[in-house]
Amino acid sequence: MNVALIGYGYWGINLARTISSTEGLNLVSIFDNEINRINEAKKLYEFTTVTSFEELFNLDIEAVFIATPPASHYNIAKQALLNNKHIFVEKPFTLNLDEAYELIDTAESKNLKYMVDHVFIYSEPVKYLKNNLDELGEVVYINSRRINLGLFQYTTDVIWDLAVHDLSIIEYLVGLDIEKVSVFKKKYKNFPNEAIASINLELKSGIVLNINVSWLSPVKVRELIIGGTKKSIVYDDTKKDAITIYDAGVILEQDLDKDELYNQMVQYKYGEISSPSLPKNMSLNNAVEHFYECIKDDKEPHTSKKSIINVIKALEIISKVG
Repeated sequence: MNVALIGYGYWGINLARTISSTEGLNLVSIFDNEINRINEAKKLYEFTTVTSFEELFNLDIEAVFIATPPASHYNIAKQALLNNKHIFVEKPFTLNLDEAYELIDTAESKNLKYMVDHVFIYSEPVKYLKNNLDELGEVVYINSRRINLGLFQYTTDVIWDLAVHDLSIIEYLVGLDIEKVSVFKKKYKNFPNEAIASINLELKSGIVLNINVSWLSPVKVRELIIGGTKKSIVYDDTKKDAITIYDAGVILEQDLDKDELYNQMVQYKYGEISSPSLPKNMSLNNAVEHFYECIKDDKEPHTSKKSIINVIKALEIISKVG
């Protein structure tokens, strides 16, 4: 299947490498507004050059991968769909719900596949979490930290840049039906967008979420903790063994022999700690292969309408608070 890539920046470089190594995909063209980026791409790949992204649609291609700044996603994706191309869009899909719904309606009316690159959903650790979540018992809370030094972005803030990852994972695992929200966020000096944020959410299911994101941390942290009534799991994307399972929890028991004031007894359970052996497949490879298979086999991608709408809706709710 012939495809094209729009955007050859930080993530576009990764996409080009992944597309080129995916069996069944042929990278016909790469376009970027910066000619020096095109020249860099030419050092690694042979492809047809064009002078605008619109020219790509005249080539013999079936799908377009979009890895441009978020503010441009809507316009590029819309033009691709109107030219009958399937679309794979870097997160966030769009910067508001109205644009997302319009793109989805256009794609579905033309029977085209559309997918947002919520890349961690395709990672082996998150797939493990999804398949084994019941072992935790009832999920009580989810805490996440996604912090690093930079990259500061002028077209979006740290919530839309980093929290989108954790929200997409949470949506995939337990849903994102929000009951309550509180947010602390802060800009860095005169930079126009928020660079640090602490997000507290309560879902209608009763699950409590805490998400911390920052562009100001001297260390890179990618950690998500899921606490259940039976077990807890720590997912650390920076470690070789990304998943650690703790057979530990908090038990609340009634003891009618005690004074009424103390009849609810808290007990702590400490058990074994284990780490499952997971496949070594890269998440972006899994995502690109999944997109190709969905087009080939006419299936709906995991990160299409439900994932797109629920995550953008949550981002809009969070952005309006604090």
